[in-house]
This record gives sequence, C-alpha cells and structure tokens, in this order.
Amino acid sequence: MWKAITYSSDHFNEMVWMAQEQYGIENDIANAEFLQHQYFKNPAGEALIDLAWDEENNALAGQYIVWPQKFFCKGKNIPCVNSLNTLTKREYRGQGIFTGLANKTYSRAASAGDKFCYGVPNPNSYPGFIKKLHFKKVCDLPLLLRPLCLSRMTAEYFNRPVLKNILKPVNCLFGISGKETKYQFCEIKSENLQLVDEFWKTVCGKYSIMNVRDSAHVRFRYLEMPRRQYYPYVAMYQAKPVCFAVGRIMEVAGMQCAMLADFLFQDGFEDAAKSLIRHMLVQLKKQGASLAGCLMLEHTQEYKVLKKLGFIRCPKKLEPQPFPLLVRRFDESIAESELVNSQNWFFTMGDYDVI
Repeated sequence: MWKAITYSSDHFNEMVWMAQEQYGIENDIANAEFLQHQYFKNPAGEALIDLAWDEENNALAGQYIVWPQKFFCKGKNIPCVNSLNTLTKREYRGQGIFTGLANKTYSRAASAGDKFCYGVPNPNSYPGFIKKLHFKKVCDLPLLLRPLCLSRMTAEYFNRPVLKNILKPVNCLFGISGKETKYQFCEIKSENLQLVDEFWKTVCGKYSIMNVRDSAHVRFRYLEMPRRQYYPYVAMYQAKPVCFAVGRIMEVAGMQCAMLADFLFQDGFEDAAKSLIRHMLVQLKKQGASLAGCLMLEHTQEYKVLKKLGFIRCPKKLEPQPFPLLVRRFDESIAESELVNSQNWFFTMGDYDVI
C-alpha cells in the first residue's frame, strides 16, 4: 500500500531511477542534470512534486509534478502551473496514484496562489485528466509541417538511403531560401538578452492568454537547458526587435526535424516574421534538417505566416499523437468560459516541455 509524501531531495535519485526504468537512460526526462535544471532552476519557482511511497517495500511507486509558469492574462502577470512528467510504476498502476497525487499537488498549487493548471497529455493520460481530474479541453493544437528536403526526408522516414538520390529532382517543389531583406537577424545569447525584454514589452497582450516571454524565461528555457541546443533569434528593424523565434533540430520518426519551439511577432511586421523564419529554416536545413514543424493555433497571425511560407496542417491520421490543450481552473475569479476559449490563447511547443 502506498502513501502520499511531499518531495525532499532525499528522493531525487530514486525519481531519476524510476524515470530511467520507464523511459531508458537516454531520454532527457530520465537525466539527473536535465531534471535538476527543469525542476529547481525555473525563475517562476521550483516544481511542486508529490510522491507515492510504498512503506512495506521501501520503494517509490509514482510521482506527480507541476512546473510553475507566469502567464500574461487579461492585462496582468499571473502565476499558474503546467502538469508534466507524470509517472506511476507499472506494478502500482490501478491503485489511484495518479488521481490521488494530482489532487494533492493541485491543492498545494492553489494555496500558493496559482490560478490554473494546464497540460498537453499523451493519449494514455488524457482520459484521466478529463474524467478524474476535471480538466476542460481548450482545443486540439494544430501541427504544421513543411518539407525542407523532400528526398532526404523520405529516405530518413523509410530508412532507405537510396531514395535520397532518386527523389532529388522533386526537392525544388519545397525549396526554401533566404531573400534580400531590410531586417537584421540577431541570435539571442546571454550578452544580448535585453533584446528579449524589449520585444516582450511590445507584444505582451497581443493575445489574451500567453506565457510570459521575458529574458529570465528565455535564459532558463532555451539558453541554459542541459542536453538541448536551441537557436533563439530576433529580427531587428531600426535597431528594435520586432519578431522572435526559436528553433531546435530533433529526431522524429527517424527524420531530422527543425522544430519551431516559439514564434511570435509584433503587429505590423509580417514581412519581418516571414524573413526570420526563412532565415532560420535555411540555417537548420544546412545543419541536416529535412522537415520543419510547429504547433500553432489557427486564429493567430503567426499561423497565417507559416501557411504562407508553405507549412501545411498535418492530417489527424498522420499525427504522431494528438496535442490536446487542457486546463483546470483554481481561481474562480477567472471566468472559465474565457479560460477554455481557444481564441484567447497563444500557445506553441515551447509553452510546455515537448521539445
């Protein structure tokens, strides 16, 4: 029989071992350095972690974790949490650990002043979030894809290197190239992080509900995250940042994918946005990416720019998995009708820990 306990550092190594048992030692969320950063270096606050402990066998049985976030919502910054890295050992499943720990964690989060919890669960967890934890579905996040090198992408997907040469003539159908532009592109590094704060001041409130993208968040999420190489850029116009985007190359279904973890631009600078995304895709293609992808809500200006650049919405039957955005309200002063209205949200891959 298990009992719920609050995390202490004495349990960290056991959490790592449990994750390695479930996901293998190569996975980021089974790596001690990665988890130390993710859980305890977040400028929004340390993770809230509750554990299931088997006293009889002196063993860890499961975990429930939420990741603090700061959202800009209806004109002000508010604290909230993102559910992630939920795990129950196989031999303890069916004993109510997921629900029991989650409700304990939510009670602590609400007491600490967090206004809501959101998550993008996998298909195994989705029913539990809806039926047992009373989350509401905001929407299914659209996955946009764009071939960068069709011959290489096909060869990688089917693991048939010979296709790379056979299909070379069709690469021109999905060509991407940088164009002469009046905008400058600046890679974000520690020494120029003030550009991120300058940009955020111009776009906060562009959408009603959006993650705070300030320099502290970008440093933590993209510059200092262990094991992951991100490429954050801004497009500059008259010495001012007008567009922000973050890329990362990762393997998906055998293909080297240029994933856009974030993409946002200031009103009136659609051309800058197009130019920056072209520039980034060219650079990532040179580094071996054969396909580009992004999660982006359909009502946003950013979605429209991606469509103009040749991104297409992945048919649901071909998606690697669904991407449902769910939310559970803690603070009743926030209207649930507004929180579950997808038209209010701006949400991308970097707003939860998918890449």
